Amino acid sequence: MNTKPGTKNQERRTASGLPRRPVVGQVATWLPTWRAAFTLVELLVVISIIALLLGIIVPSYFSIQEKAKITKAKVTAKNLETAFKAYLDNYRVWPSVFVDDNTTLEIKDDIYRILRGEKVGDDNKDGIPFYEFEATNSTAGALDPWSEPSDSATWQTYRVRVDKNYNNKIDDLELFRTVIVWSPGPDRTNDTPDDIKSWD
Repeated sequence: MNTKPGTKNQERRTASGLPRRPVVGQVATWLPTWRAAFTLVELLVVISIIALLLGIIVPSYFSIQEKAKITKAKVTAKNLETAFKAYLDNYRVWPSVFVDDNTTLEIKDDIYRILRGEKVGDDNKDGIPFYEFEATNSTAGALDPWSEPSDSATWQTYRVRVDKNYNNKIDDLELFRTVIVWSPGPDRTNDTPDDIKSWD
């Protein structure tokens, strides 16, 4: 019997159950045929798994995002406090807006401009920039992380109080500090437990 070399080997391999390799250009008929679609049960299982994963991931994402805003607000409040102390160290006096007003002030308008390095009346005569604000704060003042710069209805600035009497004490709050800065926090209301304070 006339057989080509390797044919017997191929037949043996085929007889042993191993698939035969197709010749180039020939369609592989030995490949398994897969079903073209999912069953309804399989589809429901996949959807329920995705829903379960989203139920776990989405709340943790928003929780992480909120913690990041709180951390950012805390760091910014401390940095603003440091900027006010630097102003006092340099000029040995608070800006006149604090002398004229002993209440809580928002860090905007004149206070904001002074910290940025602008001369306002007799304040910051040397034009020293004491704080570098984010570009988004260029018009509204020192906005906290819960403010959306493009929506003025959400704007919320940091608050500041200083030791007007220069006795290292915020008298009415019984705090032994020269300056305090805070954000009203996520609830947008002052004097609530979620305020983000520079002195905590």
